Amino acid sequence: ILPKSKMGSSLLASTLTGIINVFLTTPLWNGTRRIMESDPQPSKPTSSTCINNEKQVKISVLPLKVEPNLWEMMYQIANNEGILQLWHGTFSSLLLVSNPAIQYFLYEQIRAWVLGIKNRRGSGSAGGGSLQLTAMEAFVFGALSKTVATVITYPLQLGQVLIRLRKNEVKELEQADPSNMKIEEYSGMTDCLYQQYTRGGFSSLFQGMSSKLVQTVGQASFIFVTY
Repeated sequence: ILPKSKMGSSLLASTLTGIINVFLTTPLWNGTRRIMESDPQPSKPTSSTCINNEKQVKISVLPLKVEPNLWEMMYQIANNEGILQLWHGTFSSLLLVSNPAIQYFLYEQIRAWVLGIKNRRGSGSAGGGSLQLTAMEAFVFGALSKTVATVITYPLQLGQVLIRLRKNEVKELEQADPSNMKIEEYSGMTDCLYQQYTRGGFSSLFQGMSSKLVQTVGQASFIFVTY
């Protein structure tokens, strides 16, 4: 049976792993996002001479547009906006680290509780052996722990999506008609969730959660069967 100290250390370890992962990958994600959102920079046109029916015709050739690679984009962000801008959005990503931490912690709690019951029931029987969850039990407990973790953290996931969509919408409006700007970007996660709440109430913070549950809960359940 998994002792309580082991469960606490498991929660701490999974949380620290997620935090380290966020700090290491956020600059890469911000650089990739800027590349996808930026317009490629055209190269300078070059000219060439073509002989057609003993006549020289000067043709202007426009080379393929140049896109900065990931490292060049990260350097531009750090040089133009400051190095801390590479970690823009880290706070909301750190909050989402709680999703797998909650998931594994709940699973281990349920697992320890069920194995404790099995151990007490089989303590009087001969021949012991190590107790384990059945495949069905692992599937159900994995689904339950992932469901709880998703419900708790879903508003943060929704906020990240809404912030990204609003930013793209504002950018399109600026390109189409800068003088007719009717919307503004969210100032942050708190502003986004507050506006979402005022528009649709508490239930709007969980808009689209059913499809998210179908996607993540099933996947997590099969993972825990082999955990």
